[in-house]
Amino acid sequence: MLTQKLTLLLCLLAGITCSSCVKKRIFHAERNARTAAESREKILVQEILERRKETAQLVKSTENLARDLGKQDAEIEDLKERLANTTQSMGESASKLASEKVSLEKTLATTNQTLDQRNAIIKKVKAVQDKRKVILTELDSDIQRAFGAFTSSGVSTVVEGDWVHLTLPDALLFDATGVNISVKGKDLMQILAEFLAARPALSIDLVAYTDNILPPKEKSLKDTWDWSLLRATNAIRVLIRDFNVNANQVTPVGKGEFYPLASNETPEGRQKNRRTVVTFKPLLPNIPVAE
Repeated sequence: MLTQKLTLLLCLLAGITCSSCVKKRIFHAERNARTAAESREKILVQEILERRKETAQLVKSTENLARDLGKQDAEIEDLKERLANTTQSMGESASKLASEKVSLEKTLATTNQTLDQRNAIIKKVKAVQDKRKVILTELDSDIQRAFGAFTSSGVSTVVEGDWVHLTLPDALLFDATGVNISVKGKDLMQILAEFLAARPALSIDLVAYTDNILPPKEKSLKDTWDWSLLRATNAIRVLIRDFNVNANQVTPVGKGEFYPLASNETPEGRQKNRRTVVTFKPLLPNIPVAE
């Protein structure tokens, strides 16, 4: 009986002990599971926080990108507008340049035409000037040949402008009175008459110059104008009356004392100032005038 009770007691103790051991294992297992769960929870919370942070950053980045995109869209629109304006301006400029080019080409064509016309006129003028020069040069040469025998006596020629001047010294042409043509003077007049007769289209002015002292025996002379004109008309009368020169070819001119070549204070100067200049006036071609 006692033995049965002891056995029963031992069995109860063993059961309690076994039950306690089972509960401890379960406790430890649950505690470990809870610890693991808490650890996972912390990790999950940390990950959630990180995801939230990343999400916030993404939202901020998205907003920045949206702003940038909006700004870029505005810039693109501005660029499009500027491009359109530039294209329009370039089109207008191109049209304007084309119009200006046409205008300049017309102006250039007109200018070239004007230049061509002027060049043609210049060529004509030069050709006429050359022809006039030839006529005057040939006339001068003919006069020099005709009066060559008197060159050493002071007879000379010069071409000035459109005329040829033949200078006859007073000592050759007039006698001692200073008014009448001398014998040698008539020889000169005969050469001049023959020269004019061979050239009926040629005309002359016979210009007489004096010094400032009137001939003492010529009481009718009022001044050197009278004296010089009388000298010129006497020479013309010889040409017409003695040598039959056409009166339409000759004109007497008196210059008096007012165009001296030297001083009238000396006899040599006065003699040099008393001279007769035959001015030959050939017919020359007219120089073209621009229209």
